[in-house]
Amino acid sequence: SSGINAEWPLRPGFYKMGNFPAAINAYSEAIKISPELPKLYINRASCYIVLNLYDDAVIDCTRALDLLTPPVEANRLSRVRTLAKRGSAFCQLGSLNSALEDYELASKLSPDNEPIKRDLEVLRAQTADNALLQEQSTITVS
Repeated sequence: SSGINAEWPLRPGFYKMGNFPAAINAYSEAIKISPELPKLYINRASCYIVLNLYDDAVIDCTRALDLLTPPVEANRLSRVRTLAKRGSAFCQLGSLNSALEDYELASKLSPDNEPIKRDLEVLRAQTADNALLQEQSTITVS
């Protein structure tokens, strides 16, 4: 046996060293071995975000959320972190309404989480500004 199991990329290594492409490869290999481990997708999504690969991050976060079922107390914090991570990726993609949905849900699951509260406030302001700008741009002068 090669001694490789799905947990080995979770140990400090490529990610901590800042070698994100190598970390992505390690997580991808581990996912082939254990596709049911949400943490692998969550960690790979973190790498994708660092490399500005936001679409890939959204896909991995969505897969992790699908695996974090049923939604129980034991996986609540993982769901909160994953929703915030996916929300952040949606923000970077300019999908503010999707980002807002994820942050609202994360905030509901973890109402005392200050960073999420702050991000949610900023996001609410941004989406309100965007709605106002779109409304103004549809007004035509006759």
